[in-house]
Amino acid sequence: MIDDRALTTLEFDKILLQLSSFVQSGSAKEKVLSLRPKTVKSEAEQLLKETLEADRVLFDFAVSPSFAVDDLTSTLSLVKKFATLSIPDILKVGRCLATSRRVITALEKVNNIPILIGMTAMLFSDKPLEDAISSAFISDNDLSDNASNALRQIRMKIRKQNASIKSTLIGYTSSASYSKYLQDNIVTIRSDRYVIPVKSEFKGAIAGLVHDQSASGSTLYIEPMAIVNMNNELKSLLSEEKAEIERILRDFSMRINAIADPITISYERLVDMDVIFARAQLAKAQKATCPELNEKGIIDIKNGRHPLIDFKTVVPISIKVEKDVQMLLITGPNTGGKTVTLKLVGLFTAMGLAGLFVPATMANLAVFDSVYCDIGDEQSIEQSLSTFSAHIKNIINIIDKMTPESLLLMDELGAGTDPSEGAALAVSISKYVLDYGAKSVVTSHFNDLKEFALSTDLVATASMDFDIKTFAPTYRLIMGAVGASNALKIAIRLGLRADIIEDAESRISKEKRDFDNVLTSAEETRRRAERIVLDAEGDRQKASMLLREAEKEKTIISQKREKLDETIRKETKRLIENSIEEANETIEEIKDILAQPVIEEADVFKAQKLRKKLENMSAHYDEESIVEFAKANESAKIGDKVFVTSLGNIGILHSISSRGEAEVRLGKIVVKVKKDDYYKVKK
Repeated sequence: MIDDRALTTLEFDKILLQLSSFVQSGSAKEKVLSLRPKTVKSEAEQLLKETLEADRVLFDFAVSPSFAVDDLTSTLSLVKKFATLSIPDILKVGRCLATSRRVITALEKVNNIPILIGMTAMLFSDKPLEDAISSAFISDNDLSDNASNALRQIRMKIRKQNASIKSTLIGYTSSASYSKYLQDNIVTIRSDRYVIPVKSEFKGAIAGLVHDQSASGSTLYIEPMAIVNMNNELKSLLSEEKAEIERILRDFSMRINAIADPITISYERLVDMDVIFARAQLAKAQKATCPELNEKGIIDIKNGRHPLIDFKTVVPISIKVEKDVQMLLITGPNTGGKTVTLKLVGLFTAMGLAGLFVPATMANLAVFDSVYCDIGDEQSIEQSLSTFSAHIKNIINIIDKMTPESLLLMDELGAGTDPSEGAALAVSISKYVLDYGAKSVVTSHFNDLKEFALSTDLVATASMDFDIKTFAPTYRLIMGAVGASNALKIAIRLGLRADIIEDAESRISKEKRDFDNVLTSAEETRRRAERIVLDAEGDRQKASMLLREAEKEKTIISQKREKLDETIRKETKRLIENSIEEANETIEEIKDILAQPVIEEADVFKAQKLRKKLENMSAHYDEESIVEFAKANESAKIGDKVFVTSLGNIGILHSISSRGEAEVRLGKIVVKVKKDDYYKVKK
């Protein structure tokens, strides 16, 4: 189980408060506030799958079930002891039955939610009992007349008796002979009996029973003898009504007792589902994603945003700790974000293991049996502990409890005492934790710890980035880097006097200056390399964009060519069909002439003209119908098909002269063509 003290340090309780704002029932809120991360991978993954399914229901199918149920814990406990339930308790059960029925109906519309459907199968509904409760009770204090036939009859008698009593008493208040004795002309009630207010000096003027008097003693509340029996009968009817109500409540209690167990299971599942859907709503509000879980010690977070920092101002952090890395040392300037990064790792781990999504573009989180923290000022006045002493006591507690499957988060390890001793202690603690096998993330300014990290296997480094010109933090984490603290440069930026800075610089040892210079040089080299990589990436993206544009142009040209080829084919087909049609018409005209019994000279002339037209049709098309044919690579030989450019037609090469001129047969005619006016066409 993850240490409660660590959860408080990581502010996990504040995340639970955010989560509790999305639940609909008081019982679910209590359950949320007691939520703790799991330490078994399968159990945590089950919670995440539940959240995924709820997200699907809410945001893929836009179904928002209501889980607003009353706390039935005490009600169910009473009914199982065969106690008679009160009206509010019975109404609570009715609302629970209605909620169960509506949730079942709502989730039937959604596909691919096996876990939630399994929970829905455990919900219990009883529509007849639900309707009976709804019909019988009109409020937490009253039953409807429809609760039973007997109750209806009794209440009808009560109303009739009330009317009779009031009518009789109105005779007193409206009578001229009696009104002078009355303090007010009204009818009122004292001790469940109708009375009239009589002036005390006229006590004997109206015979009756005195039930009360005013504080001043000037008014007596008298029940006239004329209505005593009527009031007695009314009281008897009211007793009958009360007995019938008790009988109705017992009847409902027995019906509920018979199904108390399924109602209990249903109520518990509704509370569970309320919490699950709240997790999905919190994930949506935080723009969070479902993390993967692993048992290899891998921590991989991309663009993680601390959920308690304003979304508009938080700088996303990416951090990666490989499975073969046991310790990550984070260095860099003060106020640069080291502590926030440390808390983010711990908080994301706790959230993921509790079934909560994390605000990041991607997260792969390790499952730990516990998380221990030494973060912040642990000074205790009550225990007379200094900051350093409190930290050491906390670390002792951590070392005593940790296992090889634990995660340790230690902020400014060894700080708060003599720097040389603190640095030595920080290295020794880090070495012990490393040898023990626990995973740890540590922040520090100590050069000794930086040297330890750079020279030790299973230890990785990271540094918080800063602007090299202004020395202002950028809050970006640079994996693999080791950063200098730059305390003096930051002090300058914050406005500390220059003479103080100069004096401080003169007191720094040469070894520390040399080490810081090495780190600074390494940082500058890293930045140059980063710029080169960014420039190369920019060039690559530009080239990729140009390639995509070229491919797009090529596709467009290819589509246009195909469209043009299709147009040419259609036009050629049309021209051929027109020529065939015209030729057929010409042949028919010639047949008509030859079919005449006597052929005149004019007919012969017409037939010769038609024959000439037919021959010309095979020789060429109109210039507007020229179709280009692809050239063959080799020269044309006698017998090859050639395309005559000037005629726009294909013929057979008949002969070739020494000067390259040729004769080409087009249909039944042979034409002479120039050297450059023909070429062999492809097959």
